[in-house]
Amino acid sequence: MTFFARAASALPAIVIGLVLFFPAGASGEDRIITLWPLYDDRSSDAADYRCIHILGPLIKYERKGPETEFSIRPFYFGARDHENEVSLSEYLYPLATRQKEPGKNRFNFFHLLESDFGEREQGSNDEFMLFPFLFYGELPEDDSYFAFFPFGGRIVGRFWRDEIRFVLFPIYGRTVKDDTRITNILWPIYARIEGENEHGFKLWPFYGQSEKEGHYRKRFAIWPIYFNEYLRQDSDNPLHRKAYFPFYIGEDSPLLTRRTWLWPFFSHVVDRDKGFEEWNMPWPLIRISDGPYKESRKFLPFYSYERTGAMERTWHLWPFFLETRLTTDDLVVEKNRILFFLYAHDEERIIAEGAEHTPKKRVALWPLFTFENRNGVRSFSTLSLLRPFFPRSEAIERNWTPLWTLYAAKWDSQGNSASTLLWNLFWREKRGEDVALELFPLFRYERRDGEIRDFRILKGLIRYSRDAGEKKLSFLYTPWGVSWGEAADE
Repeated sequence: MTFFARAASALPAIVIGLVLFFPAGASGEDRIITLWPLYDDRSSDAADYRCIHILGPLIKYERKGPETEFSIRPFYFGARDHENEVSLSEYLYPLATRQKEPGKNRFNFFHLLESDFGEREQGSNDEFMLFPFLFYGELPEDDSYFAFFPFGGRIVGRFWRDEIRFVLFPIYGRTVKDDTRITNILWPIYARIEGENEHGFKLWPFYGQSEKEGHYRKRFAIWPIYFNEYLRQDSDNPLHRKAYFPFYIGEDSPLLTRRTWLWPFFSHVVDRDKGFEEWNMPWPLIRISDGPYKESRKFLPFYSYERTGAMERTWHLWPFFLETRLTTDDLVVEKNRILFFLYAHDEERIIAEGAEHTPKKRVALWPLFTFENRNGVRSFSTLSLLRPFFPRSEAIERNWTPLWTLYAAKWDSQGNSASTLLWNLFWREKRGEDVALELFPLFRYERRDGEIRDFRILKGLIRYSRDAGEKKLSFLYTPWGVSWGEAADE
């Protein structure tokens, strides 16, 4: 059985003195030293592992072989793989992150400031952005781009365009996507469209037209009141869309017919590709769909049922209760919600050879608790403030969740378990038949190989220990005491 602990040499002298005052465990390789809530140190030489907590959940250091982690929650988290020279830093997540690896150095500040510098052959883009003002990047073949908004410059590969050029925006701008070039004067008022077999212009919002031979033809007037578009003319499913907004919008293609009146309230859809017909009258309150691919009966807020392919969704008294179910030949995924995130019950079942087993299950009642079962490893924690909203976010889990986790437990089907209350005021670890636990500072207990190996009252005021057949009873935190057993008889 492995239990982790060791005193930290970098602590202030007064803390070191207190830690040394309370002796460590009897094991030579596995150690636990606690001084709640100031200090908690657990290490295993055999596993090359060490974990230190200072001030409960606020400061954490962890080492697992060549990998280290350091946290000052919630302000900073850093992880580094020294062997592969890979690191991750998070600053008041999700405010800012930095990722480093050989040839790459990426930084992101809330998607407003981004940088990506390093070796291009390693996958780096050599880019910098301070949105919406500065844009810079290095391109292959010693080319580069730079823009200082709104004065002028050139931007490459952003905002869904291959290239953007502008001068004193919105006075002049030019964009390129594939072989289509659009020149804007006083954007968005005037634009000229050019390309191979393509031309057009717009004087927004009054009138505009554009056309690419064999591909599309568009026209609008008094946008968005009237527009008439022929799209995908080079495909097997060309589309014609015409609108007198918001009174009427029509879409026609070989595979789909859609009519909308008083958008978005009333509509009729015939999908010949997926084989269903749908009415909304009015959307989103009433919807009726029929077909092998899609079926729905929606009468909000009282009841709604919708099946799309293998997915079923049912609302009762929206938004009070929601059920979703995905059913395939070998998988069933069910999710139940009350008031979106107030209560969640998710379950994933795998069907194999006529039998079902449940590798994943999650039950969360916000803000009280979250229970999870992942491939036989179960966990429970309380309080649970953010996990119900971001159940798959590892960054939220390591930066924020420990701050309010008053109690946490984890256990598996092999009899292994670990639990902690109030950041190790009380903790218990079990590996098979071996057990260690402590209620600081009242008592500590350790049993290994079916025998009591260590028992302390008030951190060693009275202590019983057993090591290699020798039994010892000591008092007043001293290493001396009364010994008996095999080692004493030799």
